[in-house]
Amino acid sequence: MELITSKMLDVCSGIGRLMLENGAETYRVEDTVYRVAVNYGMQSVSVFSVPAALIITVQDQTGREYTRLHRVTELKSNLGIVSEANTLSRRIAAQELSPHEAMIEIDKLERKEPAYTPFQEILVAGLICAFFTIIFLGNFQDFIAAGILGAVGYAIYLFSLKVINIRFFSELAASFSIAWLAILLRFFGIGDDINIVILSSVMMLVPGKAITNGIRDLMASHFISGVSVLADALLTAGAIGLGVASVFSFI
Repeated sequence: MELITSKMLDVCSGIGRLMLENGAETYRVEDTVYRVAVNYGMQSVSVFSVPAALIITVQDQTGREYTRLHRVTELKSNLGIVSEANTLSRRIAAQELSPHEAMIEIDKLERKEPAYTPFQEILVAGLICAFFTIIFLGNFQDFIAAGILGAVGYAIYLFSLKVINIRFFSELAASFSIAWLAILLRFFGIGDDINIVILSSVMMLVPGKAITNGIRDLMASHFISGVSVLADALLTAGAIGLGVASVFSFI
């Protein structure tokens, strides 16, 4: 019985960890893990999740309690993995998978290669930033400049993140570079409104998902996770603002 319960806890913590690492909201993680545990016959299920940790406590049929704690150290943004983890939990609810089969599926998701190469991500980042100039009423020159700077800025962000491994400084370096390059491109006649160009170019760094998740967690009374996610978003916003403002302080 202890071995079976341990295997079920492995499944619950595995799905929860996958969702947390890839950007799922904490309320969604708790709800999914709870449903998986209940569908495997666990009793008195308690799940507590914050962006950096997941705690699960269950009782088996004999009344014995088991607790599993997972520390989440790597945070990414891959909503495709979150969707697949949700699909996996539905298959468990439909009793299609045993705990052993579910662990095999979780292992496949953990080993899954990224859907896009860094070059593709950089290219799409440039396109996204370019089209933001339309929203901000920029012209065609602004469109071209923002596309170039968005791609270059995101490339700098990815490279510095590998070297420094601290997101704040990576975002600071990327926004600083975008502001300097915007001035340089404007000097060579590429880009009309420098404010629109810079604003559009930093949009890939703006923590929109974090702000949305933080507010959603607060609305669901998950105050610890909501405040921590919003604090992280404010740090990112501060890094972007500091990077751009430091450039304008020199000119």
